[in-house]
Amino acid sequence: METSRNRRLLIAIGFVVFFVVIVLVWYFFYAKPIVAPTLNGTNDPLPTRIFPPRSSFIFWRDTPSSSTTTTEIIDPLKDPLIKIWGSPSTGQTFISSQILQEITATSTSGSSTILVKKTVRATSTALLFVDRTTGYVYGHSIETGKTYQVSNTIVPGVYDAYFFENGKRIIMRYLDQEKNAVVGLIATVPDVMENGSALPLGRKQYLTSQVVSVAVNQKKDEVSYVVATERGSAAYTVGKAKDPILAASSPFREWNISYGGNTLYVTTKPSAYVEGSTFSLPFFQAEIIEKTGLMTTPLESDTLLNSMWGKNGLVTFFSKNGDIKVLPIQTLAPKCAWGRKAILVCAIPRMIPFTTEGLPDDWFQGRISFEDDLAIIDKNTGDKYPLYDFSEADGFFDIVGITVSLDTDLFSFNNKKDGSLWLLNTNLIQGE
Repeated sequence: METSRNRRLLIAIGFVVFFVVIVLVWYFFYAKPIVAPTLNGTNDPLPTRIFPPRSSFIFWRDTPSSSTTTTEIIDPLKDPLIKIWGSPSTGQTFISSQILQEITATSTSGSSTILVKKTVRATSTALLFVDRTTGYVYGHSIETGKTYQVSNTIVPGVYDAYFFENGKRIIMRYLDQEKNAVVGLIATVPDVMENGSALPLGRKQYLTSQVVSVAVNQKKDEVSYVVATERGSAAYTVGKAKDPILAASSPFREWNISYGGNTLYVTTKPSAYVEGSTFSLPFFQAEIIEKTGLMTTPLESDTLLNSMWGKNGLVTFFSKNGDIKVLPIQTLAPKCAWGRKAILVCAIPRMIPFTTEGLPDDWFQGRISFEDDLAIIDKNTGDKYPLYDFSEADGFFDIVGITVSLDTDLFSFNNKKDGSLWLLNTNLIQGE
């Protein structure tokens, strides 16, 4: 009799426990109403299971916060405009190298198709640049979108840098604190791959004289620089694995040196209040004379892109053998770069500030800045064709240091406002 009573009591307790468990499971997992998917939604065959907030009571899970934050992630291999370096940088140049690449291909044998791996030669493109604070050389792989350190030799206070011999050698201008002058360093760049460790610069040669300006030719196998001397200035040229050779000398000191193909040009330091001139070396043959605010960017075929400050403001013009053609655009010559097949890329200000009293002085001294867009300029007609218009999300760009890749599809440049380095890949620009 006692045994029968105990059995009935156990059954009743078991029933109550079972009922309580059913209620708890319903409360924690099924109490929230189910919302039907919208017509615009898609059915996920493998949905991610999201536990209701109250389920943490059973599974000891962290309860998610009621507020969430989202961070915009830019894919460097999909976005056409990306920031490569947020700190002041200089010297950017595109280099190419031959690599062995493993690819997957298909092969048909009878009625079967099989996958096979092949090793082929491919061309890899990288962007080299220098961090101005440390003097370290960095590389950015176009294929992977990764930035890596190449050198670990500290060169503090770099003004500008110039790569030549396909990125194997470099010349930097930096501030010598003891001499209180801008001097130079010529060195070899270590061959460091994307996953390698940074190495010191090699074969360092210090230029003790004040280095006034530097330029690299279009083939990037030669560099020239101007140094101040007791009698004025001297221009030297450095070729493949050779010591510097004297190219020309002058009693005048403040020259900006530039290349048009393999021809060297020098232009007086620009000012809206002083007339300037451009000469070809080594005989200082006059190309353009007596233009205020004169700045020059030469092309290989004796064509010079110039800007000057005249009575009517900023003027941009072509010159060749004494003939001048004024362009329907207004921009400074250093805001442009020549690409392959005489393609001219320019950063064109949306407007010239009315507050400027003279260019390029006000721009150099930071009294004004520009908001630029990028355009291609027809060398024959001077017409412009939009390349890239910066959106509000992109920000405002006062562009300097434009560099063009060999295939004229990659463009790098600095934003003068903070020295940051940017890359524009036109292959990724989506059509409207």
